[in-house]
Amino acid sequence: MSEKLKAHYRDLLVKFGDSAESAQYSSRESQERRFKILAQIAELNGSSILDFGCGAGHLGTYLNSKNIQFRYTGVDIVDDFFDIASAKNPGSRFGVIEDFEHEKFDYIFISGVFNNKRKDNRKFYQESLKKLFGMCTKGVAFNMMSTYVDYKDPNLFYESPERVIRFIKQEVTPFVCLRHDYEVKQGVVPFEFAVYAYKAPLTKD
Repeated sequence: MSEKLKAHYRDLLVKFGDSAESAQYSSRESQERRFKILAQIAELNGSSILDFGCGAGHLGTYLNSKNIQFRYTGVDIVDDFFDIASAKNPGSRFGVIEDFEHEKFDYIFISGVFNNKRKDNRKFYQESLKKLFGMCTKGVAFNMMSTYVDYKDPNLFYESPERVIRFIKQEVTPFVCLRHDYEVKQGVVPFEFAVYAYKAPLTKD
């Protein structure tokens, strides 16, 4: 499945170049709406961030545009993205997850990674979240396609928010927040949800 996905995203990169579409987003606007929601996990200034499924590093450029000071590391299964991502995010690091799995990061972001249909979707996202949560010191933010939709793309994986929150609470952390209150496309009923999983209770001054 990984080789098939690699080929899929390489084809998108060749077709669309450095764009949101190369990472399978419908537009830069919808991509950045997702980033905005994930970035609301906490105050990010001064944080180290791992972008799991970084593509061309658009999360890094988005956070930079918001004047957030952070240390950025991106990982992806398609190394064709790395030169593009590095050029836009000087001083940042890019590679495969094995290059950095011995490190710890304050926050880990996962956007769109769990959407492509595969024979083992549930196992993939659950094992990935367990591993990545072990690599963070503060929290993990991710999004998924929701089963609360009126149309399902046959190539995408949709998951019950209740199942995800139960999995996180029972097997990852008791400190979790589910968001199903935002529109990715203006005027369109929410078709995805976001989850913030924390190492400790989130406190605000």
